[in-house]
Amino acid sequence: YTEVSKFPAVIRDLAVVVDEAIPAGALLECFKTGRPGLVQDVRLFDLYRGESAIKGRKSLAFRVVMQDTERTLTDAEADAARDALVALWGRRFAATLRT
Repeated sequence: YTEVSKFPAVIRDLAVVVDEAIPAGALLECFKTGRPGLVQDVRLFDLYRGESAIKGRKSLAFRVVMQDTERTLTDAEADAARDALVALWGRRFAATLRT
């Protein structure tokens, strides 16, 4: 049983750059086992391998849903949760936020 929140979710899209050999599923599995507390869901919505990509690397774009069951999140809290997720992937897969 999981409590349904009365408070709105905060949704952010982010793109990370990883080595070409790392499957997107590995990042999703890593999220499931070590997810930051406010991050409720992460879904892949884009894969980019193109001219502007660094050779041997690819860009993966994710939709990140963050929510608390007791209050509405502030932008700073949502940003901190997003940054924690990127840091988790950075430690595990040397992922960097795409700029």
